[in-house]
Amino acid sequence: MGMTRRRFLGCAAGAATLVLPFDLRSPDRSDEAAVLDLKESCSLRESLAGYESVLAGLAPRRATLIVPAALMLPPPAVRAIVSCLQAGGIVLLESGAGFAAGREFRAHREALRDYLQVRIEASVPLWSTPTNSPRIPYVDYTWPSSARVRDFSRVVPLGRQPGEVIAWVDGLPVALKRRSGRGTLIFLGSPLGPALWAGDAQARRWLVDVLAS
Repeated sequence: MGMTRRRFLGCAAGAATLVLPFDLRSPDRSDEAAVLDLKESCSLRESLAGYESVLAGLAPRRATLIVPAALMLPPPAVRAIVSCLQAGGIVLLESGAGFAAGREFRAHREALRDYLQVRIEASVPLWSTPTNSPRIPYVDYTWPSSARVRDFSRVVPLGRQPGEVIAWVDGLPVALKRRSGRGTLIFLGSPLGPALWAGDAQARRWLVDVLAS
């Protein structure tokens, strides 16, 4: 498995073990970040590329693990997420289930609930309106700084649960922050990675602020 300090590439969904490119036992180190590539369980490859492009050359304040466009959460990924949180790091988990349906979406929702205690509702399309008039939906982030980012067209809203809602779109809560173990879990129900990949300045600034939080 090829590894670098800032990338998590070549990790197959069925791998029995997961070797992290940073020391989770030292989460206060200021130069450790990784993107976890779930391969076939990553539903938006441009989201993965977007996060990697922003992380290049940046140094977060805490050990940080980013999981882009997650559809399934295989056991090695769950272990990496839990380990990072228990060690005091930040985990940013982006849902990739906006276009999933049926059994695939149910498996995604159950994995989030059972492993991370994150509760989500059925995905919602944002590009259609009752009058069918064209419009561009935006996600309004409130933490760690204000940002307005164009949505990728479908979102996975949050259910009622502990934690701080940190983003809304059309009155729907779509991002959550809460303490988990010694760390911080950030869940995004609206993919940010495609906006990063497209060079969205507000999306990039928001992620940089998260890494500095």
